[in-house]
Amino acid sequence: MKRLAPAFFLAAALSCPGQGVPPPGEMANVPATPPPVVTPPRPVRATAPPTADQLAIQRLAQSNQELLDLQKKQQAVLEDIQYDRRLQNRQIQLVEVRLEDTLQQNAALQAKVAQLEATAAARNSTASVPAVADKPLSLEQPTPTPTPAPPASYLPAAPPPGPAGLAAWHRLLTISGEDSKNSDFFEIDGTHWRVLWHNEDKPGDAYKNTSALFINAFPKDDNIPKKICSQLGSGGATTELTGRGQYYLKVEASGGHWEAAVEDFK
Repeated sequence: MKRLAPAFFLAAALSCPGQGVPPPGEMANVPATPPPVVTPPRPVRATAPPTADQLAIQRLAQSNQELLDLQKKQQAVLEDIQYDRRLQNRQIQLVEVRLEDTLQQNAALQAKVAQLEATAAARNSTASVPAVADKPLSLEQPTPTPTPAPPASYLPAAPPPGPAGLAAWHRLLTISGEDSKNSDFFEIDGTHWRVLWHNEDKPGDAYKNTSALFINAFPKDDNIPKKICSQLGSGGATTELTGRGQYYLKVEASGGHWEAAVEDFK
């Protein structure tokens, strides 16, 4: 048996080329392959319910997010309003430019009419007197028809003060003129207020419907007006408005005489 051992190891080495066969004395020193280490699963911890503080924080965060969303929507609305106001301002400026041009043209036409009337009157005064043989002159002169004098004001008188403790109309200011002008600032304290206005052509048929009157009320620190009137020719009315605060009247007129009064109901 001792003679067969070297032959057995030699046959094993020849059957597995490239693998060294340890000597018989070192077989006992070859370490065995350790078994795989199996990690036990970690125990799943039960999630504790949120505390009152955590719930309050979550609600606060949600409320802040909702508030931020509302602010974004509000900002978008404000941007739209600002755009609309800028567009209105441009339209108002264009209308004012056209209005100024129209008033200037109206003034030029009225000056031309006045010049024509003066020329016609001069021609009538220098006309030849008919001969005595043709038609005898009458010594009696025709009595001219008197022209009624215009009233001192076309506006109604200021309302009397009402009973104590009851709301009534109070006149704040009265302005008049023949050209464009702005009024002073006035304070509106009541729930509503009104503007009484009247426009009158120059006397004479040639000036009929040749005057123009445009009145707007502008709030202080704002350029969006409240429309009062657009009148061509003689006429007047009362325009009622709402809104407390400070205002002034912007009057654009030409070719006639106008007047306006502001009254507050308080």
